Amino acid sequence: MKFNKMLLALLLMLTACELTRSYDEDIFPAAPPVLVCFASIENDQPVSAYLFPTVHALDTSAANFIADAVVELYKDGGFLEELQFEEDQYVSAPATLGIPGSQYQLKVRHNDYPDLVSETVLLPPPAKVFDYTVNYNESASQYRIALSFSHTGQDAGSYGIFADLYADGQLVRDRVRSAISGAEPFIENDTVRFDLIVPARVTRFEDFVPVDTLSIDSAAVFIRTISDEYNAYRASVPDDEIGGFFPPQDDLFTNFEGGYGVLFTVSSATVGIRF
Repeated sequence: MKFNKMLLALLLMLTACELTRSYDEDIFPAAPPVLVCFASIENDQPVSAYLFPTVHALDTSAANFIADAVVELYKDGGFLEELQFEEDQYVSAPATLGIPGSQYQLKVRHNDYPDLVSETVLLPPPAKVFDYTVNYNESASQYRIALSFSHTGQDAGSYGIFADLYADGQLVRDRVRSAISGAEPFIENDTVRFDLIVPARVTRFEDFVPVDTLSIDSAAVFIRTISDEYNAYRASVPDDEIGGFFPPQDDLFTNFEGGYGVLFTVSSATVGIRF
């Protein structure tokens, strides 16, 4: 769920921008609110969707999540399930995980807004690890994990790779990303290659005071393949400002009709490594 929490932080920024210029109907024309939906379908966790209305460009209020909509999930053209609202998002049943190779769609209804319907999105296959090697750098106290895995058709920026580190069976550091500055996967023919560097020892703190240092003996390496829809949205956000789905800013990527938003998919593969 951490990925979703990061996405939630982005949503809050999108709906809480402050503008200091005076109101001008020509610059900021009034428009009736419509629905905005950010949703992900993954192969290792339930479906998740955040839903809120658009706001006027001069509205500085925080995100107002909508809790009383009907959010329907479709798989391969047929109705699958109605998502349920929990805390700040709509979620599927715990057993409803995305199936690679299947196509998904969301349909949203609410009495106060136009219907919101997503385009159909495909859940790509998870990467298949062909090979990996581990080298220990004693002077740096680091392990370099060289991974070779199948190319799923995405560009290099669509792969997210990180590791959870364990000592004596206990998780001691999670979501460790490569220490190589600017590192990204290298695609060669149908194979993706990537070097992940992780520490060989982790210091444990209590009240900001180091209490012991643990030697890492294993890792779970996660390879996440994120669909093009999410990257298209991120590429459409202006570099010099925090943008949002505020009329008339319609140049942001959206794959919903009747409103705005992004429905994207994520496939994860995991490989266990012992040092």
